[in-house]
Amino acid sequence: MGNRFKGEVTITIDGKIWTLVCDFNAMAEFEAATGKDAMDAFEKAEEGGVSIANLRHMVHAFLKQHHPDATLQDAGNVMSEDIAIVANVLAAASPTAAEAGDLGNAQKSGNRTG
Repeated sequence: MGNRFKGEVTITIDGKIWTLVCDFNAMAEFEAATGKDAMDAFEKAEEGGVSIANLRHMVHAFLKQHHPDATLQDAGNVMSEDIAIVANVLAAASPTAAEAGDLGNAQKSGNRTG
């Protein structure tokens, strides 16, 4: 199981555990691969309005942190196993305030730095 505190999701395919994470590196990876704005594409993905090719690029980007040698083929295989994987990763990366509090990841107002 992935670390929800970090927005990770895991899936096991044929005995291999794949860990996906949507972080800033994944967003940059997606943008570099597609030339598309990650935030816009992720929002469209949540609404079901993104192409299969872009979904595969998202999954590929999500895999890269833990599986730097993952290929687009691997990403497609992950999608074939669980078509909801993109929604699951995006949900893990942006929990509701209540979920974030339960995970110990909520910021208390007035305690922000920077």
